[in-house]
Amino acid sequence: MRYFFRAMKLLWPLKGRIFIYFLCTLLLAAANTSPLALARAIIAHLKGGEAFNDAFGKAIHTFFVRHFGDGESYIIGLCGISITLLLLKNIFEFICSYLQSWIAYRLTTDAVVRLMHHLLTMDMAFYDKRKMGDIVTRVTQNTQSLGSTARLTLDFLQHPPMILFLTIWALYLNWQLFLIALLGFVVAVLPVLWLTRKIYKQASKARVGQSDISQSILEDLYGLRTVQAYEAVNAEKENFRKKCEKLFGYTMKQRRSRALQGPLSEIVLGCGIAGVLLFGALQVMHGEMSFENFVVFQVTIGMLYSPVKSMLTLVGELAEWVPSAEATFEYLDTKPAISDAPHATECPKLAREIVFENVTFDYGRGPVFSNLTLAIKKGERIGIVGRTGVGKSTLLSLLLRFYDPQQGRVTIDGADIKGVSIRSLRSQIALVTQTPFLFHSSIEDNIRYGKPGATHDEIEAAAKAAAIHDEIMAFPEGYKTLAGERGATVSGGQQQRIAVARAILRNAPIVLLDEATSALDSGVEKQVQEALDKLAEGRTSLIVAHRLSTVKDADRIVVFAENGGIEAVAPHDELLRTSPTYRNLWERQAGGVAVTA
Repeated sequence: MRYFFRAMKLLWPLKGRIFIYFLCTLLLAAANTSPLALARAIIAHLKGGEAFNDAFGKAIHTFFVRHFGDGESYIIGLCGISITLLLLKNIFEFICSYLQSWIAYRLTTDAVVRLMHHLLTMDMAFYDKRKMGDIVTRVTQNTQSLGSTARLTLDFLQHPPMILFLTIWALYLNWQLFLIALLGFVVAVLPVLWLTRKIYKQASKARVGQSDISQSILEDLYGLRTVQAYEAVNAEKENFRKKCEKLFGYTMKQRRSRALQGPLSEIVLGCGIAGVLLFGALQVMHGEMSFENFVVFQVTIGMLYSPVKSMLTLVGELAEWVPSAEATFEYLDTKPAISDAPHATECPKLAREIVFENVTFDYGRGPVFSNLTLAIKKGERIGIVGRTGVGKSTLLSLLLRFYDPQQGRVTIDGADIKGVSIRSLRSQIALVTQTPFLFHSSIEDNIRYGKPGATHDEIEAAAKAAAIHDEIMAFPEGYKTLAGERGATVSGGQQQRIAVARAILRNAPIVLLDEATSALDSGVEKQVQEALDKLAEGRTSLIVAHRLSTVKDADRIVVFAENGGIEAVAPHDELLRTSPTYRNLWERQAGGVAVTA
């Protein structure tokens, strides 16, 4: 229920339209119940005006006679009022229906935007622990639950005014009979509440099942080459089928409970109405109730039955959507571990040095390194080498504040990067990774990502510096060519140089190259390496490399020991003499041929 009320709070910015909606529900309820009084007046008039045995009925009869006259004109006048009420009823129904949809879809749209904005601020550790399929499901499907919850709630709240007016009218006609009907309504709620709990539990399981299916779709499609190459198509088909069958089972149990709600509540309500019919008929036979009141009371209870049943059904529907709303709020409630300090300052522009000071970092599987200390002077070109898993890329991630160290600190010109704004820190850094990410947009837009608002001339200059301009112009659409999803329409070397052009355009004083050429063949690697050399000119560069030849000419090379931590920091020639790990790596690569680490 806590999440349900939180979902309702999201409706507050839409209070103007919600007020109009509730006003229309009141007018709709009045338009729906007024014909009962008109029907009673017509029946009583046909029996003669004296048939009214109460002050309210006599006052209504006198009012209509005064304005419409007696006889046929009286009936015609009441029928005219009925038609007017029918017209108003449908106008109010249209307004309510439209506003209900508008509010629900507005809330859904706002929820998608809000959740996506929140996810874009989350730290890398958040994504390390979660399945991408679950995240996609929560953004694309679970946010829909907020709109559906709002729609069902508005629909639910549309019925109380109608029930209130009908209840008042039924009490006025015969309060004893109404108590009998009320007993049936109260008893009908009990099986609905029992089934609602079951629906909620099954809906929670179905939500998890849907996330598992989304995860399977993403993994199978993105890993299709691997699936087919290893002849695992049939195994993946069977795995996917089992997950779908599991979801089908949860959904059918949920639907079975939903299907039972209607019949059970209808049986109980029907018994209540039968009791009303029996005792009402006996009252008429004993002269304790007029015939017209009996007829109108039965119609009233029949009309009351419909909104009560609808509300009971809506309770079950809401139980289906609440687990998805909970999943949405679960992510919204998760605070990013990496965020600006309360009084964050602007990061100083690098003028002296970057320092990793007694840094200890752990992903949760044991320390990657402990008490690591490293100072990098402005303008230095630093190579970083060592076996896989010793923390080379982690070092870059800490500088970018993708993660924070458990102990120690990272500083730029003495300023702890935890105390500066993330925006001002990352604006000084350009990153090129082993597998650069290209968006499904034009090559021009992918390069412009390094500097939003850059002119076409600036983009061309960056592309020329990255040695990719001529190849871009060879495409039929030039810079307007779509890169495709994850750069599918361009080669690996072209992707890498587009990423380098993006970094060059950024013109940041700090450059991080994370194995930027390790996945390329020697011919393409030379082109990319030349582009990277231009990118690093005049900048402070940290270069993670498997191929030692790419960092041989660096000012200094940081060598990570086999068991983690820094073994040595020195130029290439000195390391060959003083670092066993570096000398071993160099000999194994035999002049630059990659080695499996």
